[in-house]
Amino acid sequence: MKIALVSQGYPPETAGGGIGSQTFIKAKGLSALGHEVFVISRRDTRGYRTKEGQVNVIRVPGLEDYFYEENDISQWKKHSIVIAAEIKDLQERVGIDLIDFPDWGAEGYTYLLNRSQSDKIPTVIQLHGPLVMLAHTIGYPEIGSEFYRIGTQMEATCVRLADAVYSSSECSAQWIRKFYDPQKENIPTIHLGVDTSKFAPQTVPKNERPTIIFVGKIVKNKGVEELVEAAGNLVRDFPYLRLRLIGRGQEAVVESLKEKADKLGASELMDFAGFVDRDHLPEELSRAHVFAAPSYYEGGPGFVFLEAMSCGLPVVGCRGSGVEEIVTSGKTGLLVPPRDSKVLEEALRKILSDKKLLEVMGANAREYVLKEADSQVCLKKLESFYDSVVDSR
Repeated sequence: MKIALVSQGYPPETAGGGIGSQTFIKAKGLSALGHEVFVISRRDTRGYRTKEGQVNVIRVPGLEDYFYEENDISQWKKHSIVIAAEIKDLQERVGIDLIDFPDWGAEGYTYLLNRSQSDKIPTVIQLHGPLVMLAHTIGYPEIGSEFYRIGTQMEATCVRLADAVYSSSECSAQWIRKFYDPQKENIPTIHLGVDTSKFAPQTVPKNERPTIIFVGKIVKNKGVEELVEAAGNLVRDFPYLRLRLIGRGQEAVVESLKEKADKLGASELMDFAGFVDRDHLPEELSRAHVFAAPSYYEGGPGFVFLEAMSCGLPVVGCRGSGVEEIVTSGKTGLLVPPRDSKVLEEALRKILSDKKLLEVMGANAREYVLKEADSQVCLKKLESFYDSVVDSR
């Protein structure tokens, strides 16, 4: 099958988030299964085509030379035009059997509105976390703003016009049914899981200091303020405690976290590692003792959780979102209410103070990923889903 995967983010040039990482895993995995994969991604300057291993990568430029990109929604609309033109060219050159778009960015908007019955390539949408969900849970974008009104309309149009929709979690699918298309009842949960051979307990010693590790964007909605407050208070019981934060952070947020730690008398608590590439992340996780990412809301499943679990770490996250679909509180980790630093503190204390519990939860976490979220198994599910969409067309 000739498959076009569309994603503005795609490593290494535009590796800015989870969709790009998942597209990378998807492209490599589908190529290994014998499919011819074309990734259409973004570049801010002149576009180009290249081949990375068995994957054909097409980097498309924006329309900056013709328009000013003054806000997110104008960028969404203009980028979807570029994507539609590239798909037309790709179809004429090689022929495509299926196109896979993400929900975020509504990259399929122009193509789906413009495709004709005579040249209708089977098209699917993968839900990663729709705009409507973010607006109602973390306040971005503001409900009633132009970005919200137009962006949600664009996403809803893509969902309605696609031949099929699948979701990384049931949580995201529920938002779609409630706000975009109540007729979309059959949305299977299919995600890419993790490479359990790569993300596995490494033969490295644990850090001498008890270490809580966080991986993700260091921004407010990831619960980093509550995490620093909880860990800072734990220093009284664990004087050598270390909080290692991996990921890029907003400068103002990083500075406020340092100030918070100083006020708690825990100036030696935090270690900002910055960006760590995927090749070195398993070692970082394996050296830590517990993973914590108390995001206010996650569409799910939460791939950083799965990666930590696959490396044998107990995990701490928040209730009420897609993380609940993979974390069993009391077995593979603990779930706490969002924005509650005191309960978070007690959860971390419970795990760190009980070596046996830590080891059992870590082993259970690894076992869950091996059984339920191994990327090889997940990729076969995705392949079967693609086949069913193409056959139905």
